[in-house]
Amino acid sequence: MVLTGISAQSTDVESLKKQREQYERDISNAKKLLKTKGNTRIAYLNDLKLINAQISAQKLVIASYKKEMEAITEQININKELTASLEEEISFLRDGYKNLILSAHKQMGSNYNEFMLVFSAKSFSEAYRRFHLMKQYASYRKKQGLVLIDTKLRHDSIVRENEIILESKQKRYLALLNEIESLKRSVSQKQKYIADLKKDEKWLRREILKKESATKKLQASIEKLIRESSSEVGYSFSNFHSAKGKLNWPVENGIVTSSFGEHNHAVLKGVKIKNNGIDITASKENRVKCVYEGTVSRVIAIPGYNKAVIVRHGKYLTVYANLAKVDVKNDQVVKSNQSIGQIFADNEDKNGILHFEIWEESKKINPLEWLQK
Repeated sequence: MVLTGISAQSTDVESLKKQREQYERDISNAKKLLKTKGNTRIAYLNDLKLINAQISAQKLVIASYKKEMEAITEQININKELTASLEEEISFLRDGYKNLILSAHKQMGSNYNEFMLVFSAKSFSEAYRRFHLMKQYASYRKKQGLVLIDTKLRHDSIVRENEIILESKQKRYLALLNEIESLKRSVSQKQKYIADLKKDEKWLRREILKKESATKKLQASIEKLIRESSSEVGYSFSNFHSAKGKLNWPVENGIVTSSFGEHNHAVLKGVKIKNNGIDITASKENRVKCVYEGTVSRVIAIPGYNKAVIVRHGKYLTVYANLAKVDVKNDQVVKSNQSIGQIFADNEDKNGILHFEIWEESKKINPLEWLQK
């Protein structure tokens, strides 16, 4: 039972490591994108969103380290209990084995041996019985010795394992401290960005209105397409529903800077922002790729979102907005990972933002639940 517990704890630690690796990739991507800063106000606002995403990932990394340290501490405590139990068992076996040897010497005498004990018997049957008993006694003694050795080896192995785990815990603790310091620097940087952006609140509010207008126009275009499709005979079947949690990301090395649903504005207090999908910040050289095979339903221009591509997958739609260039056309069959276009970014900016949505018929759904973790 104890060994099973140790195995389970090891599995938990490995699972936490894998989760943390993803968060660390998000932090790395955010840092790379922040190195390529633009000079415009919109670029400054986008950089703040990147810092927010980086801070969120750093908090998750810190939480992961804390959970891992808790799991390691629990594993160490289990091992301590096991070693204490084995030490008692070793002491008991050692005393028993010692008494066994002493008892044998007392019974046989210093100048007595097994052969004399057998041949001193008064009859053959008595000699045979003594011989058989001596064999059993020798076998028992040997088994007790082996049990003692095996128990000692198990004890020493667990002690060594504890030493390794303690060293690992120390490394995790130092990594946690470094991550906390990094988080403090990110928070300080964020506060500076917010202070600077607050100086131009009117511009921020205009940007919110522009984004809301673009969102409404994109939503209207999608809803129009859905109405037109419902009046048709039907659409081809797709296994898109079975790809939940497995979809490829539409861009590589990007980071989500605006999540699905309603959330607070990055700068203005009390202002809520609603997102029908997610925004992914990535290098503007990135090609936008189709997440799953389907058919291009529409290529449209949306003020505020530049160009957008809507791909149908049976009763599902995927939407790729804020494109500078488009590589596909209406009614074109596209494959998974096929290039759809390129992210739009101002000439002064190095990074662009892809707006990505998933619809199930007329229902908007959270893309993060469908994309690969």
